[in-house]
Amino acid sequence: MAAALKQQQSDKSERGAAKADDSKATQDLMKAQQSDKSEHKAEVTSTEAQAKSAVTGGAAASATTTTTTTTTAATTTAATNTAATSTPAAGAATATAVATAKPANGVFPDANKWPITPVKEKMPGNTVHTLFTSNGSPYQNIQARIMVGTYNIVRKMPGGERLVALTRILHRTTPDEVMDEIPTFIAQPLQPECDKWCWFPVADRANAMQQFIDAAEKDPSLLKAPWLLLLETDYVWMKPLPDPGDAYDRSVPGWSFGFDYISPSIPIIVKLLKERCPDCDPKDVPNSGPAPVLARFSDFKAATPIWEDLSKWIETHEDAKKQLGWVREMYAWDIGVAANKLNIKNTPPPFSPLISQPPHDRAIGNASMYHYTWGSIYKRPGVEKEIWMFDKRTYTAYEHQLKLPLIPMPPEWSEGITLQDGLGVTKELHGTVVDMISRMNEAIKVLPDLTEAVVKKKKEEEAAKAKAATTAPAGTTAAKTV
Repeated sequence: MAAALKQQQSDKSERGAAKADDSKATQDLMKAQQSDKSEHKAEVTSTEAQAKSAVTGGAAASATTTTTTTTTAATTTAATNTAATSTPAAGAATATAVATAKPANGVFPDANKWPITPVKEKMPGNTVHTLFTSNGSPYQNIQARIMVGTYNIVRKMPGGERLVALTRILHRTTPDEVMDEIPTFIAQPLQPECDKWCWFPVADRANAMQQFIDAAEKDPSLLKAPWLLLLETDYVWMKPLPDPGDAYDRSVPGWSFGFDYISPSIPIIVKLLKERCPDCDPKDVPNSGPAPVLARFSDFKAATPIWEDLSKWIETHEDAKKQLGWVREMYAWDIGVAANKLNIKNTPPPFSPLISQPPHDRAIGNASMYHYTWGSIYKRPGVEKEIWMFDKRTYTAYEHQLKLPLIPMPPEWSEGITLQDGLGVTKELHGTVVDMISRMNEAIKVLPDLTEAVVKKKKEEEAAKAKAATTAPAGTTAAKTV
């Protein structure tokens, strides 16, 4: 499994590959490969080896359920905010971290006694506030705009009324180009250099979520529902989530997704769990990650201190980074869930109501969303050049985040088409790919072109800076406009 992890063509691997004899198009793709977890373009083995482990995956995951206990968390955050609802809103909530003491091990014995939300007025118990994290790069903004576009489509379907709000948690030092379109909470990043490029921007995710939690405790109006759904940018909504049940009934579990490339039984995870929770059973560590997760605010409040602390610890320990690879902060979340015994049911595909991951998953199953973590490359035996491909890593251009291009549809299905790993493209899988790309294009067609608005805004900002510079009294420095 460890070898497969290093070769996956996924967000979790963050690496591209190029064979010397590949076609130029495939070489260009692999040079452009760039994941949510890192905007780094680097080489690994061959495209074929990568794709094979990505598509075939590992052993099927089993559904697990854990239950919680826990105390009040942690850091505080000063925040100013605007309403973070599903209606696009200009401006954003902001947060500045202020350190306060946290329990050293991040295990809270009485979390089941915590209020499930800091919102005092009771909200409809089956409503959902969707959250996702981003560093605001063109790569993630392209995905985010598509995801939000598909979210808005399914909100109009029966059951969509339960999806009451959406907020992007942006870990970035400055506003970005889609701030006025996507409701946004700004968290101060641990790695300011990630505004442009860094090795592993997802290392900021847990800290950003902690800032949001702290801000919401100070200003509960940031929360619009008792259920919180944490996602990533590269999701495609196909239908509303099933009714999750009453969040105020503590016997109702949250949901997470079982990834077959997460192996909680590996020694380093067992060791880290035992350090945090000596009485915990390693078998209770879910093979999930922080996204997708549907849970109560109190669950996120309980799990995030360990998630944040271990994410930071792993980044400073090369051996841990090497063993856990590009999915390392997912393991940190899993330990936070297990150590606090959270009531979150972990379910693999095709049973999960959350996501399906084509082409590894051949059908949508019970899922409400697709996750396009792997590319799909159609080939014919004996023909070097691919006949069609979709890989998110080819969509990284600055201008594409402003005006999204339609994604080319795959050709009609016929016998003999294979994936990049040589596995045959079944009619069922082809239909799944067509389903996903069609919904993405449905959203893209109605997304506005932001080019003119962004250019205008930048000119206004530059003019304001110039005016401030010329009117500043002698011996002073004009304040920076952001």
